[in-house]
Amino acid sequence: MAKELPPILRQYDRLIAVGVLAAVAISLIYLVAFGIQARDDEEKFNTSVAAPDSEVKPAEDFSALTAAIAAVGKPDRASTLPVRASAAEPDLFTPERRVFCIKCASPITFEGEDRDEAQKCTICGAEQPVKEKIDYSTVDSDEDGLPDVWETANKLDPNDPTDADADNDSDGFTNAQEYQAKTDPNDAKSHPAYDGFLRVGEISGTKVPLRIINAMRLPDETGADGKPTQAYRVTFVSVSEDGTPGTANIVAKTGKPVYKSKDVIETSSAIGKSGFSIVSYNRVDKKPIKVGPHGTTQLIEVSTAVVKRDSDGKTATLTYWDKNNPEWPGEPLLEQKVELSCELSGVEPATLIEGGTYRVKSDTYIVKKIDPAAKTVTLVHRADKREIVVGESGPVATAPAPAAAKPAPAPAAAQPSGGQKK
Repeated sequence: MAKELPPILRQYDRLIAVGVLAAVAISLIYLVAFGIQARDDEEKFNTSVAAPDSEVKPAEDFSALTAAIAAVGKPDRASTLPVRASAAEPDLFTPERRVFCIKCASPITFEGEDRDEAQKCTICGAEQPVKEKIDYSTVDSDEDGLPDVWETANKLDPNDPTDADADNDSDGFTNAQEYQAKTDPNDAKSHPAYDGFLRVGEISGTKVPLRIINAMRLPDETGADGKPTQAYRVTFVSVSEDGTPGTANIVAKTGKPVYKSKDVIETSSAIGKSGFSIVSYNRVDKKPIKVGPHGTTQLIEVSTAVVKRDSDGKTATLTYWDKNNPEWPGEPLLEQKVELSCELSGVEPATLIEGGTYRVKSDTYIVKKIDPAAKTVTLVHRADKREIVVGESGPVATAPAPAAAKPAPAPAAAQPSGGQKK
């Protein structure tokens, strides 16, 4: 009969199953505990990391540091040990100022900043350089051409180079132009003269539409004064605006008027229907003039005639026309017109005749004379009567204003007859 196994061995398979189940249970418990611990660790980590601050922090105040650095570079005299300006100043408790000699580098007594001659080193005898004296009236910190003293006095910024081109008083002139003219840049009534900005443009006019082509001497006539007067029969041709001469001759006669009736006077001096009359003919001997490419001398007629426009009585002088005359001046102008302009903003150009006025802002100029040959115009400044000759590129000459006439001295009081002078 087989031997019976012990109770433990008989339950061997059950014990193994129980052990396995226990191990599985322990593993599950460990996994659950590990998961809980990991979640707790994650929550602790998330809560320990703070979210970034989104607020903008104010800039740090470095004013104290800046002031401290500035104080190091330029210390306050009140907080530093003062020194005497020169050795001549008596002061028992203030040390005298010393500098290094430029040659031997020995500390020598400084004899002052206002010396006009160099001091000598007491050790080696070398002359020390004289301090350059600064003319503050010419200092220009921003290099805009305007001295700091002038800018400060006229409420400008000595450190702003752009204010030289500004116009503080809106008078059309920059501050730099006001400085050059020594005027007030903050007063619109104080400004440089407008003369320098005036320009002459085209000079034109109405030409006399006639040319002299022939003249013949007539018998003398008796004038109004009973004396003989030379008379001429002058032949003209009309001239178009483009300078083309006509073909029909127009004859006029100088001399005394012809009375057609009691009330109607018909003068023989009328130049056809041109609207002009001949006033006088001035016979001039023929002038020897060199003509042609080889300079051949020829006798050229250069006599002149004074003609008058019947509508307004304006006169002009015509010169005998000869196609071989290189000096023939052409048809003269009756009304000369000139175009004046001003190189300032807001001032429009104008075409004027002699006697006309040209206004430039607050100033007025009167056209006194137009010179087509020189291409210049003489203007008179109405306010001070100055005469300015202006050309294409600006003023050519300026005459000073005429001096005011001095009043005549009062006559001395008459002495009484027989009296004594007191």
